[in-house]
Amino acid sequence: MKSGVPHGATELGWLPDCVYTGEKFETGLAFFADAVGRITRFSREPADLAIARRLEGQAALPGLVNAHSHAFHRALRGRTEREPRPRAAEERLLERMTDEDVFDLARLAFLELLLSGITCVGEFLFLHRMPDGRPWPEVNQAGRAIVRAAHDVGIRIALLNVAVLRGDFGGGESTVPPRYRSGTVEAFLRDTEALRVAVEKEFAADEAWLGVGAGSLAQVPLDAFKALAGYARAQRMRLHAHGATTAAETQAGMAEYGRSEVGLLAEHGIVDKRFTLVDARLLSDDDVKLLGAARAMVAVTPSSAAQLGLGVPPVEKLLAAGAGIALGTDRQVQSSLVEEARLLEYQLRGARGQRSGFAADAAPALFQAATVTGARSLGATGGALEVGRPADFFTVNLYDPALAGADPGTLLANVLFALERRAIRDVWVGARQRVANGRHAAHGPIVGRFVEAQRRIWA
Repeated sequence: MKSGVPHGATELGWLPDCVYTGEKFETGLAFFADAVGRITRFSREPADLAIARRLEGQAALPGLVNAHSHAFHRALRGRTEREPRPRAAEERLLERMTDEDVFDLARLAFLELLLSGITCVGEFLFLHRMPDGRPWPEVNQAGRAIVRAAHDVGIRIALLNVAVLRGDFGGGESTVPPRYRSGTVEAFLRDTEALRVAVEKEFAADEAWLGVGAGSLAQVPLDAFKALAGYARAQRMRLHAHGATTAAETQAGMAEYGRSEVGLLAEHGIVDKRFTLVDARLLSDDDVKLLGAARAMVAVTPSSAAQLGLGVPPVEKLLAAGAGIALGTDRQVQSSLVEEARLLEYQLRGARGQRSGFAADAAPALFQAATVTGARSLGATGGALEVGRPADFFTVNLYDPALAGADPGTLLANVLFALERRAIRDVWVGARQRVANGRHAAHGPIVGRFVEAQRRIWA
């Protein structure tokens, strides 16, 4: 990913009205990045303030980190709400989606994320085969298309290659949708290694990188799960998995293994600081303690949970135990991490019947989940505006009606609880401007190609 520093220059600097430095918004503070897009310093020196690019009427915040995304589900938005059988639309999508459609759907999904201030995404890759279940003509064809889409848009991506070996606890591969089938765990790991080598060869290490995922313990039996974890540990990759998602799945897991999903994985050394559990809605107190003791992450996806009529994880207990909470957009019901944070807070308040949910001072804690903890979950270098980290940030218009009148002490709460997307002005990734005045340079072509793909798929 090229930097935004002009040719021949050694630094690029910005001077917004205020900048969020991790604890508060500060005024009269410029920050600078070097030729590779890394933050080098903050300064209040008059000479530095004079040479920095003035961002008048704007506040700068660290780019948001989306810990869990299914980009191709963007094609389903609005198409499952009236279906008597919601999976029918997804089945039709899987039957008709080509590799070029995968690219076009991912580009639009990533564009939407970028426009909402998200500068890094953790993308779950399920599409291992063609519509009829045959292998792609080129190994990892869908994964490479998704990484190419992220590069095209300018968003950082942790691509989590997801194993799906069976349909459910006690089931076999025949119950897995043909496009999701990974084959044997040995074949899956061979393909993953080939994809890792290809991505590392073609992209900068902090622009695109690989992780490993399991659909869930229901879809990856224990021995195969242990093989995934061993590979991830050897390659220093992050390992993500759905789990504790529904009551039926949790009961089926208990019937097969006699242990909770978290308890079983922890017993075999799989739950550690590189592990992220996605969903985590049905955790026992023992599960919470195990996740906390391991300093594991939990990725929470409030809008998808609400759409599916599911509950929220025991966030307060997880935080108290020492686990980290990250946020994800999951099924792309909507594409704003700020809205995910807002919805989570209100879901927690409703469940508790109190005015506090995530934390006593909710805004800083929620913003940390959307930035710092998300970066930890993905192994990303961003998540905060600090010396040595990439200059990944977005700015908001302080005179937008949704934010007007907020002072530095109340601005973060205004952003978390009142921000509208129109207030997001600019987005920078690695000191390169990707969104200017709320618009991406390739906005028209990306949207146009997506609309054409939708017409073909749903005709």
